[in-house]
Amino acid sequence: MTDARDAILEGLNVFRALEAWGATLYARWAEHEADAELRAGHLVIAEREANHARLLAERLRALGGEPGPACVDAVLARQLAELGGLRGIVAQLDALKAVNERDADALAGCRAALGRGFAAAKEHDPPTHAFWAQLYGEEKVSGGWYRGAYAVHSGRRPGPLPSPLLSPDQILRRAASAAATAGEPAACLAVG
Repeated sequence: MTDARDAILEGLNVFRALEAWGATLYARWAEHEADAELRAGHLVIAEREANHARLLAERLRALGGEPGPACVDAVLARQLAELGGLRGIVAQLDALKAVNERDADALAGCRAALGRGFAAAKEHDPPTHAFWAQLYGEEKVSGGWYRGAYAVHSGRRPGPLPSPLLSPDQILRRAASAAATAGEPAACLAVG
């Protein structure tokens, strides 16, 4: 179980580092965004990323680990320096795609660590796996917003932009997860 525990902790820490990076990047993009709708989308997603980073750090501690340096740190620092000052969502997302393609080999081991951790959690720690899967589901909402915003602002499709907001079911799952972590009964979160 020690190997599985180590894999889970390493994967959670990599995920935490990625989320903290996303929070910083999207907040920087929002800072100089003139379009109120794009600024709001960046900020909603930046807050979500920051919350994910915090929740992942809490989960690491609950499992006996500590947030710390991750294999992605050097690459993410370089990417943040390159991307943080870009203006315009099309330029931002084109550059993000380019640096991710460029750095794919450098991050291959980190992606593998993330995958090993997720698989180990599925096999050995179902609550952590469920938590991890929930966060991945929320990431899909953010990615959908960025893809939609890109499509609208690059002229590939007409507006309006999709919402960057979570569905009511996702919010209820997040609230139930937070209540369970705090030892509160989830029944108080029932809607009906």
